Amino acid sequence: MRHRIALLAPVALAAGLAVSAPAEATSFTGNGAVNITNGSGAFYDAAIPSGGFTDTIDFSVPSVGTADVGMIYFLIKGGLSSLSATFNGAPITFGSLGGNLFGGGISASVAPGPQQIIVTGTSEGAGSYSGNVTFSAVPEIATWLMMIAGVGLTGVALRRRKQAYTVNYAF
Repeated sequence: MRHRIALLAPVALAAGLAVSAPAEATSFTGNGAVNITNGSGAFYDAAIPSGGFTDTIDFSVPSVGTADVGMIYFLIKGGLSSLSATFNGAPITFGSLGGNLFGGGISASVAPGPQQIIVTGTSEGAGSYSGNVTFSAVPEIATWLMMIAGVGLTGVALRRRKQAYTVNYAF
């Protein structure tokens, strides 16, 4: 019985350490819109007026992990004549997807807290672009401890001796 209690202590400790971070607000400086929650979501700007523009998308991630940022735009008459973007200062590289469709992306390790995407370009009067962010968290230490404790408890349960039962029949 004491062994079971001793094995449950690390599980209780790991469960007590597991804390989730609250969702952070997002903001978009420019004419577009953003819907990013806990590091994942979408952003866009449409009907961008003629001339140069700069959009800044600020959002937060709750923990250490990887963020994948993807963007797409059309290079057509009345659209965008150029577009460049950065994620936390790292450039997003764009390439042709066929015809006048261009896309690009970046995958980067991120720390918990604020993140930033900056999009700049020149619109010919009706330019638009869209993008998305997908955040994948790296498990915290408490999660690893709970997993290891669970595997250990499963091993203990499998190694327990099974009692032999004898059946006596009365005739």
